[in-house]
Amino acid sequence: MAESGAINPNREEIFNRLKGILMNLLKVMKEKKPENRPQLNWETDLAEDLGVDSLESLDLMNAIEDDFQISPNLSEVSTKRKLSDIVDYIIHLQKQRGIKR
Repeated sequence: MAESGAINPNREEIFNRLKGILMNLLKVMKEKKPENRPQLNWETDLAEDLGVDSLESLDLMNAIEDDFQISPNLSEVSTKRKLSDIVDYIIHLQKQRGIKR
């Protein structure tokens, strides 16, 4: 999926915004050590690579909702683990709402 991210500028922009959201959340997680986190990329897994738990996933979902002005479905979001999957889900929700960017 990483290759398709480079082709679609909108997808790349959403990915960069999502990385920013995650970096802010990681800084807030006091017991976590962001300096030990892997580089964020399309295949980064929230649970395995970043250690994001269910409570932190809710924080992420709320931040995505605020930043992208969309309403993620909790049961659908919980199945999205890789950043590429989350980006695709955001694009899907934007298309449903008729948002171009």
